[in-house]
Amino acid sequence: MLDFRKIVPEDREIIHNNLFHSGAHGCEYSFANLFCWAEQAVALYGATPLYFCRYGSWTCYLVPQCENLKEAVDTLLADAKERRVRFRLFGATPAEAEALQSLYPGRFTARSMRDGYDYVYDIERLCGLRGRKLQAKRNHCNHFEQAYPDYRVLPLTKELLPRCVEFTQGWHEEHTAAHPYSDTSEEKAAIQKAFRYFDELHMEGIALETEDGIVAFSMGNRIREDTFDVNFEKARSEINGAYPMVNRELARLIHSRYPEVKYLNREDDMGIEGLRRAKESYYPDLLLEKVVLEERR
Repeated sequence: MLDFRKIVPEDREIIHNNLFHSGAHGCEYSFANLFCWAEQAVALYGATPLYFCRYGSWTCYLVPQCENLKEAVDTLLADAKERRVRFRLFGATPAEAEALQSLYPGRFTARSMRDGYDYVYDIERLCGLRGRKLQAKRNHCNHFEQAYPDYRVLPLTKELLPRCVEFTQGWHEEHTAAHPYSDTSEEKAAIQKAFRYFDELHMEGIALETEDGIVAFSMGNRIREDTFDVNFEKARSEINGAYPMVNRELARLIHSRYPEVKYLNREDDMGIEGLRRAKESYYPDLLLEKVVLEERR
């Protein structure tokens, strides 16, 4: 059995270096998400990190990112057998799924997980919100700028984080009161970890401030040479334009800091209808498909 253990901030260098060069993968292949969300663990297989993830009773491994894929998957298959859990690989690209089916003929079922598709956008398009399709987003931003002419865009810093923590606490309290059957406890815990380990996770972001205080924030981290992942974003929904503004301003900040970044990955919608509509309303340039492979029973 592999010696999986809890991921700690000190693991970032080896994990991030492994995942940064892992190709066209989604937000699961991010050290920040592995560290902040749910129960996720790492074990070293030689010099290669392997990942075991538990979401409630649902467990999975991530597709190993190494030269000898079959040898690593064989190791994970043996580990699953010893743990007496169903072997499951999550986050595979279609090409990886096809390769694994060829390596293990008839052994796995494969299904695409639409709720887990990532929404990926051209960063320059989000900076300018150009074109007819994004006219409504431009209108919302114009409305916000007219209503709050003295608004400020503040880069996230350690000094600003306590105010963002307070804002996020208020957001979750209001959301729970309005949607008592919506459980955001896991997200709340993940955001708290991201704030607590902001520097260690190499997080970056912005807060949007008006005379009423902070009305929105957004933060994430760079997961690939050409891709920035937006991990968390919150805004006061009653303020017209707060969400489009914080989205646009984060895109502008990242574009100015890293001209080589071409895409913002705004992650998946988790099957939440309202979140899906919101992300579709920006017309993603790519819906990043993810495949789950499971060992046949």
